[in-house]
Amino acid sequence: MELSLRELNISDLDEFVEIFNEKDVAEQLIGFKFPLSIDEAKDKLQEIIDLNRKGDYYEFAIIANRKFVGTVCLEKPTEDKKTFTLGYAIGKKYWNRGIASMAVEKILNFGFNGLKLEKIVADNDDDNPASARVLEKNGFKFVKKVKKKKNNVLFWEKVNPEFE
Repeated sequence: MELSLRELNISDLDEFVEIFNEKDVAEQLIGFKFPLSIDEAKDKLQEIIDLNRKGDYYEFAIIANRKFVGTVCLEKPTEDKKTFTLGYAIGKKYWNRGIASMAVEKILNFGFNGLKLEKIVADNDDDNPASARVLEKNGFKFVKKVKKKKNNVLFWEKVNPEFE
């Protein structure tokens, strides 16, 4: 499979709406209204594009076999900007194909080699074991489980090999 990351564009709107209006995808995300109207999706996509331009936020379109299939990001930097939080969302019809694992591998390379980050952290709800597998495949280490009202949240981290 051919997989690449690229900057998001407003021309991604149709695929963006399709992916983020899938209930199973939206349930795993924080900060996304469900369902999204076209106008809300356009505003959200423009917000992401603007954040990317400002720095300290890096969200990319995931392109698999020349098709937009999701997004992957590094966000929420620590004050010293040496640690960022990983996030990703893949359209449901693209699940279980290794796409998330490959996209995470690419953004880890960008974060550690391009941005020279010391650590990348992530979390997932414990009712999303597929996301945990993506993190494990990419060398993340489990840190802790935190009980929430609705479910438990698992926290993970990966340290840049240069800093180990």
